[in-house]
Amino acid sequence: MESLTPSLLEAFKRVPDPRKPRGKRHPLPAILTLATCAMFCNCHSLYAIAQWGREHQELAEALGFTREQTPCVSTLHVVFSRLQKEAFEATLSDWAQEQLGDRGEAIAIDGKSLRGIHGEELAGVRLVAAYAQRAGLVLAQKGGRAQGSRADGGAAATGPVEA
Repeated sequence: MESLTPSLLEAFKRVPDPRKPRGKRHPLPAILTLATCAMFCNCHSLYAIAQWGREHQELAEALGFTREQTPCVSTLHVVFSRLQKEAFEATLSDWAQEQLGDRGEAIAIDGKSLRGIHGEELAGVRLVAAYAQRAGLVLAQKGGRAQGSRADGGAAATGPVEA
């Protein structure tokens, strides 16, 4: 992981910081690098990411933090709720493709439809992802409404996903 950090940290410097300069405690690239590394370690909630940061304080400097302590859950929430998601996803995708290089690896394409808590399909909500299996990375992902969704909330059985 430490070998990936410098290039990932540099890549995240291209993501615009939505926060006002006043009161910033942590640099945005450091927060994004922490979250990405934590997610590589199967931490998928803000609480898990914050905890992973606390448990790996020795990595704070390598991750780009200027303070000893990594961000708390509320800081992560504020940053991710304001973050320009498209810029973040594009930067992460570009970085992943740079890391993979031209390996001639097959890319798996997977499509899903979102379901509610009781298992019913949510009208027209679809997600398509491109996955590099050997690297274990999602290279790109797009969501949208399926063409042919009905006004009554039902969705057509098949249909391409809008970008």
